[in-house]
Amino acid sequence: MKRIEKIINRHGLDLFKLKSTKVLIDYYKKTVKDNQNINLKIKSELDFFNAAILIESLKNKSLFEEAYERERKELTDLWPTLSYQEKNKLINIKINDVKKRCKMFTSLSGTRIWIAFFDELLNTLYDKEMNIFDLEQYFNLYKNFKSRMISTTQYGIAPFRDEFIDVKLIQSDENRVIFFYDATKSLFLLKTNEPIWILKKLCLNKEYQLHFDDYAKFIRIMDDLETNQTLPFIDELIDSTFISDRVNKALIKLKRKMQ
Repeated sequence: MKRIEKIINRHGLDLFKLKSTKVLIDYYKKTVKDNQNINLKIKSELDFFNAAILIESLKNKSLFEEAYERERKELTDLWPTLSYQEKNKLINIKINDVKKRCKMFTSLSGTRIWIAFFDELLNTLYDKEMNIFDLEQYFNLYKNFKSRMISTTQYGIAPFRDEFIDVKLIQSDENRVIFFYDATKSLFLLKTNEPIWILKKLCLNKEYQLHFDDYAKFIRIMDDLETNQTLPFIDELIDSTFISDRVNKALIKLKRKMQ
């Protein structure tokens, strides 16, 4: 199966050779370095996607905090006279407007996650109780939160399943997700129930445009890839418009040798 994958993917778009990817990686690394003095390593496609999750989370964190600070400044004179509940109600009105512009995903326990490098408790505070940041120990999280950061992988497939980053969900279950990444015209299958996460890629025709009608066939193809069903995998691809003529001919030739 690995030989077949190489035949298909060597004619596809390489994520790390795209100019847009290089720009994004430079931005990701600089943003994280400037923000928390973290040296981000991006050596694989999975590293790239996890970095995107981290950056989207930083964006959300900043938007929530900026909305909170604006509300406090607008109500400077009134603020000391308000109760905790009154402050929180006013803040949540502003935060709700911000949420409409932010991406989020849901954890297995049902918690709304806006910041994937924070645990569920901190996400709940950002979601519903931002007035807690009046307290010094929480206010410090604005700038110095490195010690409270967790790996974004703690949330498993959820960020991919809920399209927290720029991917399109094809199918998911508890520990597996199939998604499409348009920049490289590629299908990805991510499994998170192993000690080491497994990410498999299938490059499609460079001109391919995603259609919902193709989803069922994508699932069959990626199922065959996962379970090493070589001939059904080849047949599904040959009998599709997902691959280039060049790849199609190579697969037909390979199939003849196998029979």
